[in-house]
Amino acid sequence: MTTPQTTILFLGAGELGSAFLPHLSALRNTHITVGIRSPSKYTHLQSPNISLTAIDLSSPSPDLAQTFSAYDILISATGFGADPSSVLKLAEEALLAGKIRKEQGKDRLWFFPWQWGVDYDVIGDGEGMMPLFGAQRDVRDLLREKAEESNVKWTVVSTGIFMSFLFEQFWGIVDRSEEAQGKVVVRCLRDWNHKVTVTDVNDIGRVLTRVIAEDVEAEDRVLYIAGDTISYGQLADILKRASGKQVEQEAWSIEHLKQELDSAPEDGIKKYRLVFARDGVWWEMNRTVNKALSIDMMDVETFAKRLFSR
Repeated sequence: MTTPQTTILFLGAGELGSAFLPHLSALRNTHITVGIRSPSKYTHLQSPNISLTAIDLSSPSPDLAQTFSAYDILISATGFGADPSSVLKLAEEALLAGKIRKEQGKDRLWFFPWQWGVDYDVIGDGEGMMPLFGAQRDVRDLLREKAEESNVKWTVVSTGIFMSFLFEQFWGIVDRSEEAQGKVVVRCLRDWNHKVTVTDVNDIGRVLTRVIAEDVEAEDRVLYIAGDTISYGQLADILKRASGKQVEQEAWSIEHLKQELDSAPEDGIKKYRLVFARDGVWWEMNRTVNKALSIDMMDVETFAKRLFSR
């Protein structure tokens, strides 16, 4: 008897989505439909088992839920720029889609919400500074309360921040603006013992594929993955080895970060920095799914050496 093909609706085609698709497309007996607003801009993503469809996530219920219900797995990789209300709306549409599937006699919808980040259960809304983070926590609460009765199973994959983000100039942690003069500045959030978990987007896709292949227990739970978890002091040591430059260290204490935000209260990056100086942004490597599955991941030192060798 032929096994029915698994169908995945994948929302988004940005940095994360583009990194995921090559790995997901390797899954056997699976077809992926990428749902985006303007498919004509992304025809390069098409392949024998990847197709495109136009989806407007602001569509009213139950139209969006009806669309979702046609697929076995729903993965959201729509990006950080989402309005806080939109992530909760997407979860509500997924729950409604699960109910539609139940009425049709279909299996539960497997939902992967946009949670490719930090531990929103711990951070919450960042003491009112990050409504999007608070909405992400609300999504988790909603799924825990309503998913089972709605014929939905869910998996949250917590990744920490993307590896590349740690080195972005605008983030300010690794400042390469004077690299030509032989100097790199590294800054810590809170103190040099404070830690951060980071994962390369390509590795997130590799782990996600193993999760969907059911190589690990993932139903109705939060999974943690990590390419690396390091203290800012360790980051400074890595940069000294990897850059071949003079490395200057500058501490950004919580008090300093608060003062910076007070001077520009609408500055989103300054809000992020203060939130990331608190708890919920890192976890130990021995808690991770990739550790359990013996998956080798990109670590910070390898990434830094490649970055500085360009």
